[in-house]
Amino acid sequence: MNDPAKKRLIRSMAIGCCAWLSIAVHAVGLGPIKVESGLGQSLSAEVEVTAMEAGEFARVLARIADPDEYAAAKLPYAPLLRQLRITAERRKDGKSILKITSLAPINEPTLDLLVDFNWRGGRLLQKYSILLDPPK
Repeated sequence: MNDPAKKRLIRSMAIGCCAWLSIAVHAVGLGPIKVESGLGQSLSAEVEVTAMEAGEFARVLARIADPDEYAAAKLPYAPLLRQLRITAERRKDGKSILKITSLAPINEPTLDLLVDFNWRGGRLLQKYSILLDPPK
C-alpha cells in the first residue's frame, strides 16, 4: 500500500472512531431545581438527573458539598446546610431524581446549594440558588 493510501485509510478510521464515540458518549447532567416547600417549612426539593442509564444511577453518590468546596467556589457555607440530605430516587415514570430534604424547617429566605454529584463516569459540582417564598 502506498503512503497516501495508507494515510487516507488511517484518517478514515480515525473519523469513524470519533463519530462512533460521539454517539456512544452521553453527557450526564443535573436539571434545574424544583422547590416544593416554603419559608418556615422543612425543605423539599428535587433535581432531575439527565442522560443517565438505570444501571449507572444505582451507584451514584450525591451530597451537599463540604465547607472547603464552598470556599473554593466563593460561596458562603451556612451551618443549616449540615441538616440537608440528598437521596437518589427513581420515580414510577422512570425519571431519575435527587431529592433534597431538611431535618428541620428552613427560616432563611435564600439559600445557596452546592451539590456534589458523583457517578462511575465522573463528578459534577452544581450550584443552585433557592429563594423560599412564604407558604401559601
